[in-house]
Amino acid sequence: MILNTHKGVRRRLAGAVLTLAAAAAVRADGRAASPPLARESLTAGWATFGIALPAGAVPAGLKIGNLPTQTDVKVRWPDGSARFAVVTAKVFTSGTYDVAPAPTPPAIGQRVATLPQASVTLVIEGQTYTAALVRPAGVPEYWLDGPLVSEVRTTVAPGMHPFLRVIFDARSYADGAGRVDVTVENCLDVAGADQVKYDVAITVAGRRVFEHRDVTHKYLARWRQSFATAGLREAAVTPDLAPFIASRAIPAYLPTIDSPPRALTGDGVSGTGFDILGFGDLTLPMNAHSGRPELAPYPDWAAQYLVHRRPDEREYLVRHGELAGSWGVHVRDVDGSLPDIDRAGQGYYWLDPRWRDPGNRSAGFTGPRGNLDHRAEPGDNAHQPSLAYIPYLITGEHYFADEIAFWANFCLIGSFASDDNRKGPQGLLIGNEVRGIGWALRNMADAAAYLPDGYAIKTTLAEKVLNNLKYLDQYASSFDSGPVRTLFPGRRPEDSTPPYQGYVWISIWEQSYVAWAIDHAIQQRYLAGLDASGAGAQMRDRIARLQLNLFTNPEWPRDADRQAPYLLAAGRWPPGGERIPAFFSRFSEVAAATFSVPSPAHPDFVRPFEGYYGPEARLLLMICDRLGERSAASSLAALMAHATDGVRMTDDLNRRSGWAIAQ
Repeated sequence: MILNTHKGVRRRLAGAVLTLAAAAAVRADGRAASPPLARESLTAGWATFGIALPAGAVPAGLKIGNLPTQTDVKVRWPDGSARFAVVTAKVFTSGTYDVAPAPTPPAIGQRVATLPQASVTLVIEGQTYTAALVRPAGVPEYWLDGPLVSEVRTTVAPGMHPFLRVIFDARSYADGAGRVDVTVENCLDVAGADQVKYDVAITVAGRRVFEHRDVTHKYLARWRQSFATAGLREAAVTPDLAPFIASRAIPAYLPTIDSPPRALTGDGVSGTGFDILGFGDLTLPMNAHSGRPELAPYPDWAAQYLVHRRPDEREYLVRHGELAGSWGVHVRDVDGSLPDIDRAGQGYYWLDPRWRDPGNRSAGFTGPRGNLDHRAEPGDNAHQPSLAYIPYLITGEHYFADEIAFWANFCLIGSFASDDNRKGPQGLLIGNEVRGIGWALRNMADAAAYLPDGYAIKTTLAEKVLNNLKYLDQYASSFDSGPVRTLFPGRRPEDSTPPYQGYVWISIWEQSYVAWAIDHAIQQRYLAGLDASGAGAQMRDRIARLQLNLFTNPEWPRDADRQAPYLLAAGRWPPGGERIPAFFSRFSEVAAATFSVPSPAHPDFVRPFEGYYGPEARLLLMICDRLGERSAASSLAALMAHATDGVRMTDDLNRRSGWAIAQ
């Protein structure tokens, strides 16, 4: 069957239709075609978007309705089927389209190869530095490559600047329309690199499309802007997330979560606005405490978009993914690669100005050679959000792939590189705060699962995730804290702070981040081809079962507001500074100590579920329920039926949407 291509489409698009006709045709043997994997809502225009796919579902490519479709597979499952792909089609009529497996492999033939004219001009201290888009020398780096669309990357040193770089990602469609993404980076690990102040102007197809004066571009930051060319009309995509959830790329969320209007105006929570190198509604500094919408498994706004999928929510999600570039985590070697702790000489690489301290240098530490005092301090792994992962999955764009790679690598190179902490090239996260172990594992596992196959840092990230999961399992199986089975002692400042000192304090809500991240990595399963299924399960289960005991153990108080406390007293430190604690052997002892400081009448560490640690407790109870633990389901039901001062647990989850994971 030859597909109708619509009148008025240019000759090159007509050629592409013929090239892809076999891939888009129905089965010739008369049997029913495969059921659709998704139903995408698309407006008229060029649609290019990402899609995560379950194992075995797509042996070859995809087709969107009966439209000619190009599939650029980025990640494959071990059986060779597509795991993540970028899909492109020209949509002539707005509507809902089935996305189904194509019966034959995607056609490979002609390549769209036009490049628009584009340039970036930077004026620094009166001197002009210009980067022009030209066809890359050597082997081109294609992100999209086929008869409907191509996208090629060119990296230019503007005016031979020693450390600034301009990246052009030039996209060309078969009808001549296109898009240019411009990224300006100050990321090179070279001596003399520092923050730079400049005026910038961008010209595309002979027209000035962007200008900004007095930009202070801090070290290890990057920014992006995108521009349509030749009258490009891009389709608005409202994705069907069923295959994303089925593949475990993202969790399902409760459908009741809030849906506040979103706008990219004003100064935002950060006070810096939403323009280039701003921070939008991200909290400054990054290591600030208290409840923050970005510090859930995924940010509140990401969960809200995944449920409601409104255009304003999408724009807000994508913009904060772009503003992930504003933080000082982005380091490139001079060849454009990321520092890799598996590479000779980089096993003790540390992204911290203290790498230069004499003691650290004598221990083999290295680090960025630029001025680390002039970067947007990212804080630590304990407060690190996931900003670019979901924008990457939804859009399939190269910029976001780079962002998740930078942030995942920062989890490693931002951890103290000593042999007692990161253990150099082993890449352990154990030296971070407990919650930092969890959030770093999340970002590393997501990158190892969904960065494109062959991406330089992907295998390193996968190996380090497995190293950490195995280490955590070993710790969980061997650490003896008696019958209560607490974990991670000696990590809270309260241990040495009056009036709490003397007790060994632990934080189960911090540990919930570790348990969830392990569970998420297990569900992702294959990380750069390495099988992570089951790794870390002993640690996950031990943390989750401790939380279940706070709901079910007869020695623990029945008061709901004491089942998710701020801290638990796990034991006592002996006098004289000895660091071998005497752990409590009964839950009654833990409760008596926890709720007796500073006074039994007004214990400090009592917290209601709502507004505090009910969502974390819920995630652990959900894990226990899946494990088949007795009383987990009833404990979960009691938690969800709870209310404090008229605020129900469901109300709290709907408001703190990033925690409202459904399964």
